[in-house]
Amino acid sequence: MHIDIHCHIYPNEYVNLIEKEGPRFGVEVKENSSGERQINVKGLNFGNLQNFTDVDLRLEKMQEMGLDMNILSFSSNPGVYWADSELANELCKVSNNAYAKIIKERPDKFAGFAALPAQDGNLSSAELERSVKELGLKGGFLGTNVNGRYLDHECFFPIYEKAASLKVPIIVHPANPAGMSEMKDYYLFNLVGFTTESANSIGRLIFSGIFDRLPDLKFIFLHGGGTAPYLAGRFMHGWKVRKECQNIQKSPLEYMKSNFFFDCLLFHSPVVRFLVDLIGDDRIMLGTDLPYDMTDEQIVKTLENAGLSNEEYENITHRNAQTILNL
Repeated sequence: MHIDIHCHIYPNEYVNLIEKEGPRFGVEVKENSSGERQINVKGLNFGNLQNFTDVDLRLEKMQEMGLDMNILSFSSNPGVYWADSELANELCKVSNNAYAKIIKERPDKFAGFAALPAQDGNLSSAELERSVKELGLKGGFLGTNVNGRYLDHECFFPIYEKAASLKVPIIVHPANPAGMSEMKDYYLFNLVGFTTESANSIGRLIFSGIFDRLPDLKFIFLHGGGTAPYLAGRFMHGWKVRKECQNIQKSPLEYMKSNFFFDCLLFHSPVVRFLVDLIGDDRIMLGTDLPYDMTDEQIVKTLENAGLSNEEYENITHRNAQTILNL
């Protein structure tokens, strides 16, 4: 069985509400010259929307790629962070309701993470509780930063308290990496910027001491955790020699192994093998990034060529997701 924990759907209800309310924030739904619907956020286009909204199209793609289940979530853009907290909350509610409807119609194929209006920690806490208890969603979604506020900021603590109390994870997608203007060429804002952005957020969460306050708090970081696993030794050394890195009760690697999960979207089998050896096969899950062009459409083959034992393969492809998400 293959369960994909990193894949994106924006429900039609979300798009329709943006079409109605988005223009006052500089956000519009438009058609390009090819007739494809896109969301334009203050001059930046995100689409083709059909790939993000058409559930039947997604089911066809899943069958083509050998995927049995998609765990749906937002992506970092267009998201809801461009709106005020009131509209963001409304967008999240209609989206989470729509997720619940999709899941109810095909519970064998879909589960989901709740979109959260993270501009407001208290609204997010309430929506996370509603989504988990009433809608049956499996956790919450956050970007690595929310309008420049990173995840170690105290404003997100209500979300973390709620997630820990509900015993559900927060899935994190990189968003708006620092230095984007210097990485416009060659798509480096994605190839390098997103992976660095994830490592920055992981480092901030570890060294902030958040896990000493909330030891049951769990995060799922995508794209293999970005560059953070590769920097584990550097984090460890910094913890030993830098005073500002020592306000934590355990080593950085211990937190990475106890409070984080990662997908395996690394595109290269030997790197998957490295991640499993470093973090453990009980912390890694299959992820594809559907429907973006940065999807690994050969993810099953990537895993099959990673030198995994049968137990490691089964843990990564479905058992970990089943356990973590109570599927």
